[in-house]
Amino acid sequence: MNTVQDFIVSLELPETGHRPFLQNPPAQASNSTRPEEAAVVLGDSLVSFVSGLSQQAREDVLNSTLLMQLAASKRFDKARQREEWFNFYTEGLGKLGWTVSHNEMQRYKPSAKAFTLNEVVLDIIDGVSGGSAFSPIARRTFESLRKQPHALELFLENCNDGHVGTFQIMPCTQNAEGDVTMLMTCMQVVRNTTSSSILFVTFQNNDVQIYRAAQTAVLNTQTYSQVREAVIAKLGDNAKRFLAHLSL
Repeated sequence: MNTVQDFIVSLELPETGHRPFLQNPPAQASNSTRPEEAAVVLGDSLVSFVSGLSQQAREDVLNSTLLMQLAASKRFDKARQREEWFNFYTEGLGKLGWTVSHNEMQRYKPSAKAFTLNEVVLDIIDGVSGGSAFSPIARRTFESLRKQPHALELFLENCNDGHVGTFQIMPCTQNAEGDVTMLMTCMQVVRNTTSSSILFVTFQNNDVQIYRAAQTAVLNTQTYSQVREAVIAKLGDNAKRFLAHLSL
């Protein structure tokens, strides 16, 4: 057994883990002019795919990020151990085949006095080198999430802990060689209130403290293929409530 497989086996997951994204997701009921685009709520992550990503690549993205999301949350309290959670999450992704540069969660102050967090996320994405290519799919994903209460409830349930909200926004593309590029945007929002609302509501600048890390990450699919089955085996067959498909 190689060291990466040892690492996967050693991971501890919450006892109330969730179903991995495996084969043949349900077809989306959508009249989108971009039928190959897709997006899902995956716990506290919002993952979207531009047209052209293979089904295998989508599964690999969701399974690998889900595994590290659960493992990081088992080891650290993400609301109170932001840096430790983030470092374990990104370092684990690196072991699975993602190229992720070290990027700390840093304080971010929007220029506007009043804002919604979905617009703040889009501003952060636009500010990353090459991020503008991801903005359209990220914006459509937010618009879809706003219109689907069940998916929004699932997202809020998993990202909120009292007055702290922690979540990831991750639009993805795939190149001709099959490798996947993801703009990994990790956010933590500390609010003055314990309201469960976090997106699509207006905050004043002094109502929240925002921390973010945003960078492009690349999944080498050949490298990941060597641990794909180990990741699926580790995730197991858990509750179905963790994943919700969005109609773009």
